[in-house]
Amino acid sequence: MPDMLAIISKAVFEKEAAGRKPGDVLPLDRYRSASKHLDPLKSGGRLFLVTVRPPKEELWLVAVLEGLKFKDDEWQASPNRVPITNLTALIPRIRFESGKGISAAKGALGMSLQTPRALSAEDVTLLLQASGAPAGAATEAPVAAGPINLTAHDPDSQLPCLCKRCLPTAPEHAKTGGMAFTRSKVETEGKFLYYWLPDELLPDAPTVSKSVLGVLLNRV
Repeated sequence: MPDMLAIISKAVFEKEAAGRKPGDVLPLDRYRSASKHLDPLKSGGRLFLVTVRPPKEELWLVAVLEGLKFKDDEWQASPNRVPITNLTALIPRIRFESGKGISAAKGALGMSLQTPRALSAEDVTLLLQASGAPAGAATEAPVAAGPINLTAHDPDSQLPCLCKRCLPTAPEHAKTGGMAFTRSKVETEGKFLYYWLPDELLPDAPTVSKSVLGVLLNRV
């Protein structure tokens, strides 16, 4: 069952969600579209709805629709329970099921998202974690059904923490003590462990990954 992302236009959002802001819950229960790109949802899955907000072209998650049924040229669902969330900082990390990210010239973000696209399992985890959605907010395919992040929370590290809670806002690259690091991870049996790899060790990444994998296997 695919999970998909589609956009709500600025005009529609301002009509249906006037005055709403991140943190507010918009009890949306339908998406008016007969796009064939959404046909995979007829076999199940969730629809993540976003909009682009002026003046800084922020990307907001508006709603997550579940229990979808297509009727009269619209997708009907249970009322949304996920709060509006600013996803702008996560744009570079969204990759979709195709492996392609969001690429748009300035002023064209909304246009680049006109075609609905299937989200990867990692995208879904990222979006739900960012929204702080409760466990019951995704009954068809809970976040726990995807890979589980076993990275421990480390608030005292000089590098950004990569635990489940902090990962959505963590960068891909970081610097400390005059050294550059790249975020990396290993995965096995649906569980993964994130770590910071010094850029000077990138040529030896496979060897480091094997060592970190050993740590992960001891935790599984």
